[in-house]
Amino acid sequence: MPTRTVPAPARTAASLTVIRGVRAWQLSPQPAGLPYGLPESLAAAASELPAGPAWAEHRTRFAIELVGDGISGWQAPVGETVAQIIVDDLAAGLIGHDAAAPRRLAYRKKTGRHRSGAHARQAASAVELACWDLASRATRVSVTALLGGTVRHTVPAYASALGLDPAHPAAPEAAAWITKSGFWGQKWPLTKQLIHAGPGAVAKALTPIRQAAGECRFMVDGLGRCRLDEAMRLLPVLADLQVAFAEELLPPGSWSWHRLRAAGAGVPLAAGEHAVDEAEQVRLLAGGGVDVWQVDPGWSGGLARSLHTTELAADLGMATFPHGDRLPAALALAGACCRDKIPAVEWHLTLEPLRQQIFSGSVRVEGGRLAVRSVPGLTEVPRLPEKTPVLEVTAP
Repeated sequence: MPTRTVPAPARTAASLTVIRGVRAWQLSPQPAGLPYGLPESLAAAASELPAGPAWAEHRTRFAIELVGDGISGWQAPVGETVAQIIVDDLAAGLIGHDAAAPRRLAYRKKTGRHRSGAHARQAASAVELACWDLASRATRVSVTALLGGTVRHTVPAYASALGLDPAHPAAPEAAAWITKSGFWGQKWPLTKQLIHAGPGAVAKALTPIRQAAGECRFMVDGLGRCRLDEAMRLLPVLADLQVAFAEELLPPGSWSWHRLRAAGAGVPLAAGEHAVDEAEQVRLLAGGGVDVWQVDPGWSGGLARSLHTTELAADLGMATFPHGDRLPAALALAGACCRDKIPAVEWHLTLEPLRQQIFSGSVRVEGGRLAVRSVPGLTEVPRLPEKTPVLEVTAP
């Protein structure tokens, strides 16, 4: 991609947090296969490998750099489509923006037509998160402190067992390992095969896992795969298993979702990670559509928006469990909130270690807890295999 130059406002006073340029750097593809060092019980129960290079967004990845006066803010990884939206629609309007003023970001000039939808929101979120990173590094204050102050220095993690097969003979052993490792809870997938086989098959597969989990909280994720009739028949089984919440048995906000919500059966329903637009977020929260809120700072519009919906959920009596796609941002959010608002964040057992490989230092779970970053920067600086950016937009 060629270098472009756009007009910049006159500099009246030097500011480390003012954006002078936007760069995109290509990253290495996500590795294929399971992460190195995965415990044998987890590896044995793995039903599918993390997508790695099989998914375009994992194969062609970029780091976004917002260049200030001698310091930069980063966000990574982003897929090629998201990077292109940042380049085409957002980059020119970022020149001259003060990264320390997140509420002004929405009013910067946009040069394209992408305004809504998942990719547009991911692009806006990536820019917002990079602004927090730049502001934190420039001011030498942690992101959590910038969000209003650090409430806690470590946060419980719940283990996402997506990618493990609940019907595999090794699944109960994996569940026991998760409990022994100190995780706040564990979430297991409802595979298509189990859903189609009916509630009896689900009970047969999940009951040994639930027993092996012991006192560890137990959740399930339907990945939106159920039909309404299938989900309705599953509710009594999930109630018997005492699930802490059932995530996206159906597409959230749909007519079928509200029918399921009305049925109740004592099973809390969780959603929110795919509610990318503001109006959809408000409808789900204020409309009584969910019992548990799941926000993703990398999809929902960024940290400021995520904090807003977390506070709104708390006012409505709901706990928030941040989705794990942007773990460093989720940790900053959780560090600024008490445990009643955010009891735990998601740690994807087979995927998160692969995600962390792009950074010069990785986030690690210890005793089922994750450390909230106390030094400047939202994340560590990404490893850049290329010596030059594939795109650069700067002021003259």
